[in-house]
Amino acid sequence: MKDELICRLETFLEDQDFGKNWDGAYQDAVPTLRRYLDAEGYLTLIMHELESESRDTELVATKESMVIRIPWGEDSNGKSVVNLRRIEVRRPKHPEADSQA
Repeated sequence: MKDELICRLETFLEDQDFGKNWDGAYQDAVPTLRRYLDAEGYLTLIMHELESESRDTELVATKESMVIRIPWGEDSNGKSVVNLRRIEVRRPKHPEADSQA
């Protein structure tokens, strides 16, 4: 599932003229990915690095059965870069499960 999602996102970005170099993440790639995920029915938000599990700023997309976390950070040249290989896909936590434990 993760590899299929990465492939779909890569294809989408390439179709949007990003090629293989997705630097300028915050200005370009992340808003484009966010519009794509919103159109796919996900609720999206930007999670600050201090609040995220990865300690990177993340685009978080949530749907009934899935949570997608796309972190981005800076490369060695100080450019913000999206690395889709670090994407996390998981099932959402349900509050009822926490209260039953």
